[in-house]
Amino acid sequence: VLWRAVPASAYSSKTHGFRVASVAENVDNLHAVLRLIWRAQPRASVVLTLSPIPLTATFRGVACVTANAVSKAVLRAAIDE
Repeated sequence: VLWRAVPASAYSSKTHGFRVASVAENVDNLHAVLRLIWRAQPRASVVLTLSPIPLTATFRGVACVTANAVSKAVLRAAIDE
């Protein structure tokens, strides 16, 4: 499991890629995770939070501050749905 990024020594443009997930994709992913939780624990309470920690790097061709704002907005919108 890579918690930050693929190490430069292991990166291959043929294997690895980058794209920005949409609000709809994030909503679908959240629903899938919640279904798994509730299948295992039907009475589980779930609290969704969004980390205030900013991105420190981006693969996009925009400033990190912009990428961070978009990332947080997309995730916040998905949580709100």
